[in-house]
Amino acid sequence: MRTSSRLIASFLAIFALVALSFVGTASAEVSEKARQPHKVIGLKAGEYGNTGKFFAKGQVTTYKNKFVKLQKKKCNSCTYKPVTQKKTTGTGKFLFNFDGPRGTCFRVLVPGTSQFKPAYRPVGCIVAQ
Repeated sequence: MRTSSRLIASFLAIFALVALSFVGTASAEVSEKARQPHKVIGLKAGEYGNTGKFFAKGQVTTYKNKFVKLQKKKCNSCTYKPVTQKKTTGTGKFLFNFDGPRGTCFRVLVPGTSQFKPAYRPVGCIVAQ
């Protein structure tokens, strides 16, 4: 009798540990899935005529009336550095005006929040004509 009760008790303890480990990973997976990146729509970049002045515009539907950042990097092995930041409108629209030397690449950064992951969207690189 004693052996069977020990066997049942150890089986229940193992079962409880396995069940708790699944509950912990399931809640972590759910919270990670719930935190999606920001939605950046209609991102467009271009040059004003042939002036060497550029723009990047778009809309972040999940980040209204908050600051969106423009970043640049000067070479392929360089890291992105902040250039400027603009506040989005009530509908989430933004517009950046910028210039730079040839070979400079730009991207838009929408910072993360408690509900959304940060979003990094490439704008493009300045190339020779």
